Parts: sequence; structure tokens; C-alpha cells
Amino acid sequence: MEGLGMTVVHAESPRVRDRLAMLGLSVEAIEDVLRRAEAERSFCTPLDPVSLPGNIFWGRTIRFLRETYKPVGWNSISPSNVPLLLAPSGDFAITASSGSVETGYAALTPSTRYPKGNAVMKRVEANRQLLLFGEVETVSEQQDAGDGIPTWFLLYHHSKTDQGTRLHAELSLPNDTGSRGKISSWYERIILPWIDFEGFTPFVDDVDDDQGGIDIPIERLS
Repeated sequence: MEGLGMTVVHAESPRVRDRLAMLGLSVEAIEDVLRRAEAERSFCTPLDPVSLPGNIFWGRTIRFLRETYKPVGWNSISPSNVPLLLAPSGDFAITASSGSVETGYAALTPSTRYPKGNAVMKRVEANRQLLLFGEVETVSEQQDAGDGIPTWFLLYHHSKTDQGTRLHAELSLPNDTGSRGKISSWYERIILPWIDFEGFTPFVDDVDDDQGGIDIPIERLS
């Protein structure tokens, strides 16, 4: 497909809202999901395991997306243990992941914060094949529900501010698996408004385990 290497970026409010509406989503609903996930994360203290705040934020983002959209026809599925929100049409799905510091900036190119396992990377490879050829190569094994369709990623990144914490986010469609397990190539990006949380700076540097707790890539030391 010509232009596969060029990323389509929606950053201005009317375009962002219109593109989300085409997908059956809204800025307000996604912001509410992220605010609720942050509220849950803020209950952690420095005595918790360092990975817990990140795990809670990721897990609650998935849960609250499902709670928000299941009543209007979306479905909750987890093929190969990848948690997805499946569109009512069945034509695409959404998952969530922490992103790099470039997340949410239209002029920069983000990546996932940590490497992904094989199950997630297979979904990104399916995206690439769909964008290039309009279909995914079939295999002899029976496919799980939600396989062979585009998968969007709700990327998010926390940063510190003088007043507290700023959360950057975007809904983006990867088109290549990248290198060393991090997804860093995008066909389309929908930049969401950042959210400021004032009065506290909780756990900005924590580690999360999103989509890696079961399917962990292992590299041999040289």
C-alpha cells in the first residue's frame, strides 16, 4: 500500500473528535477511563512493590474501557491472553500499553515503553499484513476470536510537573513490529488532550508489566 510508511496524525480537536467518532469512541469517555485508572493508581504508597502502580493503571484502564463500552455493544475478549476491547462490528480491537516519553506529542514518534511478547507482536504483524495486502495469512490452527483484525493501542505516559502529574495519551494503530520488541512504527495516531493531576506526583518512574506477565521475551546474554 502506497504511503504505508507515512503516519497519519490527528492532533487538532475537530479532527480528533471526528476520527474517534468514526471508531465509535469519544474524547470524554476515554478521559474518564484514564482519570478513573489514575485514581486507583494513586492509592498505592512507596511501600507497595515498585511494579504495582503501573500494573494497576494498565489493568484498570483495560477494565474501565470494557465497563464503558460493553453496554453499547463492544465485547471483552482475550485471545492468547492479550486483553482486548472488540468493536461491535468485529472489525477492529483496542488494547492499552504504557508508552515512551514521546507519547501524546504529534511532532514526535513514540514507542511502547517496554518490549512486548510474541502474542502482542503477532497482532502488530497482522496489522502490517492488513495494511499492505488487505488480508492476513491463514494458518492451519483455528483462530481465536479477535484474530486477523486491526489492533489499536491506547498509549499513555506519565510525566512530572511543578503542580503534580501530567498524563499524555493517544490512540494509535501500529504498522510494524519495530526492533527489540518495542513497537515504534505507526500507521495512524489520534492525539488525545493531556490530563493534569494536581497536588501529588505518584510513582512516575514505576515499572509496569502490561501484556508481559505471561508472554515474556527472553534474550540470551552474549
